[in-house]
Amino acid sequence: MDLPDRIILQEKKMKKLELELNDLRQGLTILQDYYCDLHSVCTHQEIAESRAGVRVMPSDDTSEFEGIWSFYKNILIPEPSAHISCAELYNAFRKYCVKTGKAMVDQGAFEFIFARMENPRPELYRGEWMGCRIKYR
Repeated sequence: MDLPDRIILQEKKMKKLELELNDLRQGLTILQDYYCDLHSVCTHQEIAESRAGVRVMPSDDTSEFEGIWSFYKNILIPEPSAHISCAELYNAFRKYCVKTGKAMVDQGAFEFIFARMENPRPELYRGEWMGCRIKYR
């Protein structure tokens, strides 16, 4: 390749890099704007909550966690090959809460906390919890 062709090729590469850099700068600007908007919303929400005296977390969140933990330890058996549907597991949790008087939470909160249990850690896959089964008495 002779010198004029190399120069043209390098100029094309530089032009492409300049366009990519411009795209990155625009993306960074968008992210900065999004962050500023998010920060503003959070700040306004915190101010509104402090003025109104609103509490975001429920006051009995510890008892709700203890209910899920108790269900996990007393009703479920770790079994690597086992699986149970989300609805079936939540229904078993509701029955357990009614039977024991433990605090009940909605299904979303239950699944959020349940997914963070350990020893063994349950895995959610295609609408089923893997690695545990319900102890039937």
